[in-house]
Amino acid sequence: MDLDARLAALIAARAPAAGTAWLDRTVAAVAADAAAITTAFPAVARHVGRGGLDAPGATLPAATGEDVALAAWRVDDAARVRLLLAAGRADPAGALARAETLYRHGDARERTGVLRAVSFLPGAATDAAALPAIQDAMRASQGELFEAGICENPYASRHLPQHDWHKAALKVAFVGLALERVVGLAARADAAFAQSLVDLACEREAATRPVPPAMWPIAARFPPPGLAAKLLGYLEHPSPDHRAAAAAALAALVATDPRVRPFLADRAAREPVPAIRQTLSRALEA
Repeated sequence: MDLDARLAALIAARAPAAGTAWLDRTVAAVAADAAAITTAFPAVARHVGRGGLDAPGATLPAATGEDVALAAWRVDDAARVRLLLAAGRADPAGALARAETLYRHGDARERTGVLRAVSFLPGAATDAAALPAIQDAMRASQGELFEAGICENPYASRHLPQHDWHKAALKVAFVGLALERVVGLAARADAAFAQSLVDLACEREAATRPVPPAMWPIAARFPPPGLAAKLLGYLEHPSPDHRAAAAAALAALVATDPRVRPFLADRAAREPVPAIRQTLSRALEA
């Protein structure tokens, strides 16, 4: 089943029959004349609705090569992706520039649909024409717009300049979204980002606010001074998620900082969660 057919099936399970029929006709019209998307794009939600796509385990292959999770998508997002794909079939060279234009002139729901779509359009791996839309979304105060622009978005991770990527990924952690949702996080992280994560953790600790556990293995790839001591503290955290993340991060540090080894051995002897105990044991064997 091709990309359009998979989207059509997901939409048909949630949208009214009349709405899916309208969408099928409109996709055909846009595939014949890409300019037809201009009037169709704002009308999508009236026909298919705005409810959740309700596809928590579903993924779609992006043009950049990654699988994109659809758990956060709405029905109108998926419908707008179908329209942009159809326009891309009619005019592949202009697909991403067209998406950016629709973003600029659209409302919040239309913009979200564009952001969901850009990773699937022709040229997504090399064409940065839609980058201004991503950069606008990363500055947005609207949570869903920012989420669509940065989370599960391979296009953003591929094309954002490093400075912008730092700010976007750090904002993900700051607003309480899962860092794991940033595509290519491990590949794009660097020493400056690791230091920013630790600084954010310190600020949150001082304000007695929760710290995202996923930041620790990323920070450990470029360990700032004092990180090992902080991780040893989190190794005693009551939350298994924090202990697991600290254990994984310390496993990356043990080769370069043997001082942590006796602390790992002590915790491994006391750790009640088998998976965390195994992580600690593997670190000690390294």
